[in-house]
Amino acid sequence: MSEFAGKTVIITGGGGHGARAFARLFARAGANVAAFDIGEAALEGFNADMKAEGAEQRSCAVVCDLRDWDQLRAGVETVVAAFGGVDVLVNTATARTNPVWKAIIDSDHAEVTQLMEVGPLGILGAMKAVFPYMKEKGGKIINFGSGSGRNAAPGLGMYGVSKAAVHSLTKQAAREWAQYRINVNGILPFMLTPTMEKSLEADPAALDPYRPPLPWFGDPERDVGRVVLFLASSASDYVTGQNLPVDGGTDMMM
Repeated sequence: MSEFAGKTVIITGGGGHGARAFARLFARAGANVAAFDIGEAALEGFNADMKAEGAEQRSCAVVCDLRDWDQLRAGVETVVAAFGGVDVLVNTATARTNPVWKAIIDSDHAEVTQLMEVGPLGILGAMKAVFPYMKEKGGKIINFGSGSGRNAAPGLGMYGVSKAAVHSLTKQAAREWAQYRINVNGILPFMLTPTMEKSLEADPAALDPYRPPLPWFGDPERDVGRVVLFLASSASDYVTGQNLPVDGGTDMMM
């Protein structure tokens, strides 16, 4: 039996492509899985996945705006009432500028505010919401950062700034919460998403500067999801405060 059987996992941004892949892996491992996202429509795919995995009774879709810490606290309370606690928090939620590729000189105040409120501030709110439940028995928190948060990436400037804040938050929380056996780590992924697929369709050369040394774009379930499970498992009990690139080697090329 998997060590995740009976444990409860919350995934913010749970309607996203990668988040759904991670949710499927946790569901197959026997975990209770809750997805937080801003609207019911965003969670339809998650609900469909849980039904397909036979995990409807072990899943919970929570409509929640990560910018509202009161909603986050209420959402976590809903999950605890349903499953009895929280063992793992995976923060995948993020925001993007429009268009995605945008120079910092073209960023406006509203866009930067959204990046920060959904990114580091939303993640902090989610971490604070689960902390009281993890404080007594420990837990695992996994925050999604980005290579653009540690390496300057043309067109991803302010997005990278928001992710750099997430990286710092991960380390700060890991240091402060180690005494409670709460492990806090980050993943810097490079994986094929619908946004990337559209970019490739529109301009196959657009992503050439970011192609990883390993000759494929990461698969959310196979390449990144298994690292998420590692950081959520007892195998990573002695790992904390790390921002781990899972990117086919892209980080070392930047």
